[in-house]
Amino acid sequence: MPDSQEKQTSFPIQLVAIPATVIVLIFTVIYLHTESDRQRTYPLTEYDIDIPNDSLSVEHGRRIFTIRGCVDCHGDNAGGKIVESGVLTGTIVAPNLTTGNGSALEGYTGEDIVRVIREGVKPNGQSVVLMPSHKFRVIHKRDIESLVAYLRHLPPVNRDLPATRLNFPIRFYYFLNRELGLFPANLIQRPVEFPQIDSTDVYEKGRYLASSCVGCHGHHLEGGPVPGAPPYWPEAPDLTASGPLGDWTKDQFKTAMKNGVTPDGRHLDEQYMPWPAFGQLTDEEFDLIWNYLQTL
Repeated sequence: MPDSQEKQTSFPIQLVAIPATVIVLIFTVIYLHTESDRQRTYPLTEYDIDIPNDSLSVEHGRRIFTIRGCVDCHGDNAGGKIVESGVLTGTIVAPNLTTGNGSALEGYTGEDIVRVIREGVKPNGQSVVLMPSHKFRVIHKRDIESLVAYLRHLPPVNRDLPATRLNFPIRFYYFLNRELGLFPANLIQRPVEFPQIDSTDVYEKGRYLASSCVGCHGHHLEGGPVPGAPPYWPEAPDLTASGPLGDWTKDQFKTAMKNGVTPDGRHLDEQYMPWPAFGQLTDEEFDLIWNYLQTL
C-alpha cells in the first residue's frame, strides 16, 4: 500500500518539474545569448573630425537634431526621458545628452560622440541599446560635426534617469529577430567611412534627406510595421507612388509635413509621425524630397 501511494504522488511532481526545467533552460539560454550581445566589445574606429564652434554650425546641428529624430527620444532640451516602460519591454531610457547632472556624455570626446551616433559603440567598446545608430551611418561628415557642436552648446539639464532594463519578452523577440536593433553595434558593417555626396546631384540630395524616414518607413520607404516599436503602433504608410502619396500633390505633401494635416483632413498623430520635426525643412529641401519620392 505505501508503495502504490509513492507512485501516485511522484507522477505529478515529474509532470511539473520537467516542463519547468525546460522553461528555465530556455529563459537562461535566451538571457545569456542576449546579454552576451549586450556585453560584447567592438573596435573603436578613429575619426578625423573637426568640431566647429560658430553659431551657424550650431544652428545647423540643431536642425539635424530635430530632423533626424533625436528630439523624439531625447526631448527638445536633450535632457533625456523614459521612452518606453512596460511588461513587454522593460524600461527603455534615452539618456541625458547635456552637460548637466546625470549626463550620459560626461567625459566623452567629440570622436566618442560621433562613434555613438554612427556605430552605436560607447567608449568602453560596448553597444548602446535601441538607438538607431545603424540608420545614422548615412549622415554626412559636416552634419555629424555640426550635431556634436550643437550638443556641446546645449544648456545643462540636471536629470538623473534610471538605467535601461530589458525584460524577457523584448529579449526573446530580439533572439528571434536580430534585425530589431536592440544592440545596434551588431548591425554595423565595417569599415564605417563617411558617405560622399555630389552636391550638384538633386536625386542624391533628395535621397539623403529622405533617409531620415527609413527608420519607420523602411529602407525603400515601402512602409509596414515599425521596427522596434510597441505592438500597438500602426504600420508606417507606403511613401512610394503605390502608396497614399501617389494621389497627393507637392503642396499637399508640404502642408502635411508642416501642419500635420493630410489632404483628406486627417490630423497626423505626433506620437507616430513627428511632422513638427520635418517642419524644420526648407522649401528647397521639401522639393528635393518630393522629387526623390516621385522616382520610387
